[in-house]
Formats: sequence, structure tokens, C-alpha cells
Amino acid sequence: MRISSRFEQGVYVVIILALEKDHAPVKSGTMSRLLDVSDSYLKKILMKLSHSGLVCSSANKRGGYTLSRGADQISLKDVFLALDEGEDFFVQSDYAKRLFPHQAHVKESTDKIVQAIDEGLDDFYSRLDELKISDLLEDGAWQNGALDWEARLLELKGK
Repeated sequence: MRISSRFEQGVYVVIILALEKDHAPVKSGTMSRLLDVSDSYLKKILMKLSHSGLVCSSANKRGGYTLSRGADQISLKDVFLALDEGEDFFVQSDYAKRLFPHQAHVKESTDKIVQAIDEGLDDFYSRLDELKISDLLEDGAWQNGALDWEARLLELKGK
């Protein structure tokens, strides 16, 4: 199974926001530099996270993005679904009907495939839902925010 880099980047966006000192807004440009992706690309991820209710944005001089709720209330499943990662797991074609047009068991076999995939996805989503963003962070680091990302960028630039 292959998960897109968009999901990984989405998880790191949420982590960045969870760890920002005093949970101040973080500008998309700061996050795009930290993740080394284009700002326009990152804004697409941020828009999906915003539409799903995971992040909030404020458009003013001190604005940027913040989490809409605590890191202990956001699961990997929330991020995964916000980025539409599950929408193309299985697209059913008409190959079976074309290859075996007069075979009675074709629908039954296709139904078995769909059922196996659905059950696997249910388990996959359940496991993602169990893992909260806060589980990925050091205890206490996300509650008040522990990092100043602009300062971190300056540190990284100096190395």
C-alpha cells in the first residue's frame, strides 16, 4: 500500500501547529520553508485541512494557521480523510464482465473483493483513529506549544 507524501506533509503541518509556542498562528510560508515544499502546494493542503475543520486561518498581519482543537483530539484518520487520501483505494472496473461475460460467479467474486477491501479499510481507519497527534509528541510539549518555528528556521539557515 502506498500513501501519498501529501498525507505525511499534512501530519507534519498539524504537528508544527501543535508545537508552535503559545499556539500562535503560523504562516504558510514558514511551514513551506520548514517542509521544503512550495507555498502554493502547501496552501492546498492547508485549505483541505481548513475545510475539514482541523485548522483555522486568520488573514491579518499577525495571522496564519492554528489548530481548531487540541492535538489529543486530532487523529491520523482525521488528517488522512481531510486530505481525501481514501477516495481512490478501489475503483471497480468492468474488466470481469468483459473478460467473462457469461460466467455467473463474476458478481460473487467481485463482491468478495469489495468486501475484503472494505473490511481492510475499516481496520485501517480504526487503527489510524486510535493514534492521536499528541501520541507522536513529547509529553507536555504540545499543551502550551514548545517551539518558535521562525527561530528554528533561523537556526537551520545558520547551519
